Amino acid sequence: MVQKLALVLLALTFQVFAASLVEFSGSPTELKDTGKSMTDTGRIVKVFPKAAVVAGKNKLDLVLTGAGVRWKTVAIMDVNVYAAASYLDAGTKLNIENPMESVAAAKAKVIQMTFFRSLTSKEIGDALQAALEKNGVDLKAKHLKDFFSQFEFSVSPGETITLIGTKLSNGDEELVLEAPGKMIKGQGKNLATDVWKGYLGDPVDKGLEDLKKKLIGKN
Repeated sequence: MVQKLALVLLALTFQVFAASLVEFSGSPTELKDTGKSMTDTGRIVKVFPKAAVVAGKNKLDLVLTGAGVRWKTVAIMDVNVYAAASYLDAGTKLNIENPMESVAAAKAKVIQMTFFRSLTSKEIGDALQAALEKNGVDLKAKHLKDFFSQFEFSVSPGETITLIGTKLSNGDEELVLEAPGKMIKGQGKNLATDVWKGYLGDPVDKGLEDLKKKLIGKN
């Protein structure tokens, strides 16, 4: 039976990640469920209105643009997959009508996902690559192939994956994916911006369409 998700507390605070790449701070704001879920996935996820990215010697402040739940139809049921929170650096104003324009211009961007279901890296990678293909991203590009070739991890309910994108001095972008027990890094032209198209570009299904609206604060 499908019903609205009753969210259960994951943590009162986010810890600084092992690589000291992202630090979350501020008063927590509760993430509200926007989709539907099976009853056995009930959790509460807290997100914070502010964050910071440490890039080299610089620390960039970020602000929350929005948060929501990614749901997907499995057979005849709508099932929650993960809760997501999106951040851009404080100097970038989000263009709600064209969020990818703001993502491309941002010095730093973060998407943090807390999962309600157990998934393998192949399942996560395949879903993300399908979304990128929908948005015309060239998955044969070396920096993208190198990035996805490192996908060797799994997530269990309550565990988190964080995507961190920053601009480099040479104009390229660095992308870091932090998963349980695994850190994946990549560099290349528009690497992080291309990956963000999987979340804030043209959605591949209704669940991602709903999530996109929440991540940009449009709904």
